[in-house]
This record gives sequence, C-alpha cells and structure tokens, in this order.
Amino acid sequence: MPSRTCFAQDGLPLQELAENRTTIGIVRRFLIVSVVLLACLTGYSLLYLHQHLLAMDQKISALTKQVTETVQIAQRDAAAISVASARATEAAGRAEVAAVGRAQAEQQRDQAQAAQGQAESAARQATEQANESKTQLEALQKQRQEELNQMQQALNHVVETKRTPNGMVMVLPDSTFKFDFDSADLKPRNRELLSRIAGILLASKGFGLSVYGYTDDIGTKQYNQKLSEHRAESVRDYLVQAGIEPSLVDAKGFGKTNPRVEGETEQARAINRRVEIAVTDSEIKYTGLADQ
Repeated sequence: MPSRTCFAQDGLPLQELAENRTTIGIVRRFLIVSVVLLACLTGYSLLYLHQHLLAMDQKISALTKQVTETVQIAQRDAAAISVASARATEAAGRAEVAAVGRAQAEQQRDQAQAAQGQAESAARQATEQANESKTQLEALQKQRQEELNQMQQALNHVVETKRTPNGMVMVLPDSTFKFDFDSADLKPRNRELLSRIAGILLASKGFGLSVYGYTDDIGTKQYNQKLSEHRAESVRDYLVQAGIEPSLVDAKGFGKTNPRVEGETEQARAINRRVEIAVTDSEIKYTGLADQ
C-alpha cells in the first residue's frame, strides 16, 4: 500500500515544512541574538565613545586652560619684556644724554680752564700794566709836584699863594688889588700884577684857571653877586688878553658869601673884598695834600 505523505497547505511536505520552520526559528533567534549583540556592541561602543569624548573634552578643556594660562603668562612676559625694553631704551637714552652732557661738561671745563688761564694771564698783564702805570703816575705826580712847587715859589714873590688838593689858589686882597667903589674896572697896578701872574702861568702847561670874585657884607645880596661876577670877569678877560688860552679860564662870582674873616670892621671887610685865582692841575688830581 503506498505510503502516505502529509502536505501542508503551501504544497510542502510537513516534515520539510517543520524543518524549514526550525531553520527559520534558528535564523530568527540568530538574528535576534545578532541584533542584540550588535545593539549591545553598539551601545558599548557609543558609551566608550561618549566616555572617550568626555575624556577628550576634559583634556581639551585642560589644554585650553593651559594654553590660556600660557598665553596670559606669555602676554605678561611680553608686557614685562616691553616695559624692560622701554626702560632699557630710556636708560640707553639717558646714558647717551649723560655721555653728551659729560662730554659737554668736559668741554666746558676745558674752556673754563683755558679762560681761567687767559684771565690769569690778563690779570698778570693788567697788574704789570697797573704797576707800570702807577710808576709812571708817581713819576708824573712827582714831576707835576715839582712844577707846582716851582710855580708856587715864583708866585709867592708876586701874590699870596696857598696849596690845595688839586693845585693852588692865589688870593688878591683889597690891599693890593683894589677896585673903585661899585666898579669892576682894572687899575694900572692891577694890570701890572695880573701881567706878572700871567707870565708865570704861561711858562707852565696842563693847568686850568678859575677866577672867583667876592665882596664885603655892605649892600644887598643881588647887588654884591653881580658886582663879584663883573670883577671876576674883568680879571679873566685880562688874563686872556695876556696870552692865557680862553678855554682854560672861567670866572664865577660869589657875592658876599664865603668871607675869609668874620666881622664888620673896615679891616675885615677889606680882607673879604678880594679876587682869587685857582690853579688846577688838569692832568693829575691830587688828594690828601694839606693847605700850605
């Protein structure tokens, strides 16, 4: 009798169908296991990757922090270097200025020393010249002194003469040099006396003359002032006519001021009515000489 073989609805034998189902089940379980394993592996990989990324982030953060700190340190160092460089530049500038100043100071010192040497040399020359001038002046003073002495001796034979710090003064009193009342005209004996005086003065050079007129105390101040001026001018004019250089003689009246003696007697008034001729050394000034 023929064997019976069971068939499934799709036309496959039941045994084969069962085998196929078993195979499919195995495959399905394999796939499921594979998927699960793959999922686990993927999850683990993702977890590892995540942890690795976290670690990398931490390292990157640390490195970034280190880089930032390094940059800050570098910036601070750069700033410090810049400041140090600026200070070094400034110090170099100061050193250069100091060097220039030192060179200028040395130059000025050398110039000062040279100037000092020149000044000392000039001072020595000035001292020598001053000593020489002093010697020459003393010699000239001595010479002029001798001339004044000789002139005084000669004048003393003619008129009263006394020495002054700058020369001498001749006093022409009323007793020997008399004017008429209210007159400035010279009398013959006055002209004769002035001629003798002029002759002595013409023999000497380098002297100036000043003629001073005085009156007694009789009359007003204005009257006596005018009278003394006229009398002084009369004497001056005669001396010029006698040959004295006009530029060397001046005249001035003092009226009744500066009397030689005090008093209202006729003798006192006669002494105060006078003309004085001052002889002044126009080349050398003498000081400290007492009146003689």
